[in-house]
Amino acid sequence: MSMYLRGSVYWIEFRDPDGNRVRESTGTSDREKAKSYHDLRQHQLTEGRERPGTWDDAVERWLRERTDKRSLDRDESMIRWLHPHFRRRIFATITDDEVRHVVELKKQETTASNANHYLKFIRALFNRSIEWKWLASSPVKMKPYRTSDKRIRFLSEAELARLLTELPHHLRMMAEFSVLTGLRMSNVTGLKWDRVDVSRRIAWVDSTEYKSGRNHGIPLGQRAIEILLGEQGCHPTYVFTYRGYPVQNANNTAWRSALSRAGITDFRWHDLRHTFASYHALNGTPLLTLKALGGWQSLSMVNRYAHLATEGTRQYVLEHVPGVPPTAVGACGNSVGESTHTPPTVSLPTRGEQRS
Repeated sequence: MSMYLRGSVYWIEFRDPDGNRVRESTGTSDREKAKSYHDLRQHQLTEGRERPGTWDDAVERWLRERTDKRSLDRDESMIRWLHPHFRRRIFATITDDEVRHVVELKKQETTASNANHYLKFIRALFNRSIEWKWLASSPVKMKPYRTSDKRIRFLSEAELARLLTELPHHLRMMAEFSVLTGLRMSNVTGLKWDRVDVSRRIAWVDSTEYKSGRNHGIPLGQRAIEILLGEQGCHPTYVFTYRGYPVQNANNTAWRSALSRAGITDFRWHDLRHTFASYHALNGTPLLTLKALGGWQSLSMVNRYAHLATEGTRQYVLEHVPGVPPTAVGACGNSVGESTHTPPTVSLPTRGEQRS
């Protein structure tokens, strides 16, 4: 099998199993990509496979073979984002450099952790193509970004109020419901009426749709009930809709524009779940109770919010240094007699009072 330039595009020439001469365009002027295509066709001839698979073929077959509903929804979302970058490309001509470039774009758009999910999907897709005998080996050599699991971004009450004011009505209802229930975006967009019992003030998510793989029940407060009642009659199946259709992805242009207008940065839709958990921790919800409310599998996931849970320890705070009489304060580092600074009078709320 030989490879040569015709104009600016590389072509390959070979003989099929019957001895007929065949010439094919690789569709690229990049020698490295053309060489990958050349090697693929050589491998396919050995295996008896004729047509080279494209990116479109690969993702279509991947989705067809998937049976796990939870990961399928996630895969479909990633494919929608990746598709413009690889659409109609001969699968074997996609290089590691191109994968790095696309994953870096996702990292700049969101976070390193989220970009790693896309890299993991791409690697899995290439590895599966080896099983399909489309490729002899995977070109993807990129390593995941190093990340920290300690990131917890949540909104202050003022930030949340600004964001809700800027969101269009349908996204505001979904965002409020997310903060009230702690549900992930896919569980909010996918919530169906047959999984809601307003009279019992409960909703639930099936194990096939919940990340932990377990059924998850969600107790509903008054505001959550009001939101659900406001959505009744809009769609026979799905709770949250826009112009009569289910919302597929709440992390859209309208969401990002609202964040910008509200002056909020470094915030993702998933951080509404962090906001839910942080508010509970700040209000003294026991961590085991929070674990059940949020549907986390392990207490270690909930312990990320433990530093906010001070209500249970407040009664043990030392009000003064034992055995040491208090001295004057506010000297700004000078001896008390030298200070001309008068500290402001601050009225601290007693336990149970609300700060204005």
